[in-house]
Amino acid sequence: MSVLTLLFALTWIMIYCPTNLQFTPQVMIEPARDSYEQGDNLSIKDYFNYHAKKLDHDLKHGKASYGLEDPNAKTTKQMKNELKIPMELFGDETFQAMIDQLEHEQLEGFEFLASTKNVTIYRQPRGDKGLYEYKLYAYLPDAAPEQIAGVFLDNRYRVHWDQYVTELYVVQKNEVGPNVIYFNVDFPFPLSNRDYVYARETRRINQNGEDHITIVMHSVLQHNVPEVKGAIRVSDYHQSLAMKPIGKHGTKVFIQYYDDPKGSIPSWLVNWGAKSGVPAFLDDLQRACGGLEAFQKKNQH
Repeated sequence: MSVLTLLFALTWIMIYCPTNLQFTPQVMIEPARDSYEQGDNLSIKDYFNYHAKKLDHDLKHGKASYGLEDPNAKTTKQMKNELKIPMELFGDETFQAMIDQLEHEQLEGFEFLASTKNVTIYRQPRGDKGLYEYKLYAYLPDAAPEQIAGVFLDNRYRVHWDQYVTELYVVQKNEVGPNVIYFNVDFPFPLSNRDYVYARETRRINQNGEDHITIVMHSVLQHNVPEVKGAIRVSDYHQSLAMKPIGKHGTKVFIQYYDDPKGSIPSWLVNWGAKSGVPAFLDDLQRACGGLEAFQKKNQH
């Protein structure tokens, strides 16, 4: 159940999100860090006072590291210049289009591929490499939208419960707009792992009295994350997800997905993903939703 393209990709799609537009919001660069430094916009005098107090606090609570800063470390300004996010793909119209397709199927140019359990999959050829773009409609009776979003967006929990995820962390957390994510997926032998550097944004939208959650993900145009040995870097990836509550505890889901894995995926793997992988994965997803709250309480720090 890893990120294989074609149908195999759909076995993990539910959990995972061209111009040369330069994206330059205020950023944080540490992968393991999810918050902004409040003292970054202070005057010189206030800046040093702020960080001196913060260092004393961190040393007192065992959070600071002793020693000099790495002279080769890249500055925030340098990192900004190395990251380019296709911001035109994260406009209001993108999120609205996902809600519209959740409410009303738009399948012109798409062909029916498979239907099993509560999942129906359609595909459309894209480009001249034999690749496909997919649309998926699903009903999850035992998981609410907020639970699914929580499982999707909690990187630590994803690595905890999904044995096929090798790494998943925030590369850059932005105050406004999408964050940048690194994602490494374990492919079955003898295939190489695939890894991704992509932008991800989540919005909660109320339309006609109904609450919707939409998540949009797209590969970045340029980044500063070095390639990893043993993994093939996927540079053309897009996934969007929209969902709303249905019934007492269920969720209606729409997903649109495409990636170019830069390799040959065996046809037997595609067939397996279409007929067996997707429903099995959705079952695992719903079980993971049930364990999210306990995991977060246990790992609070």
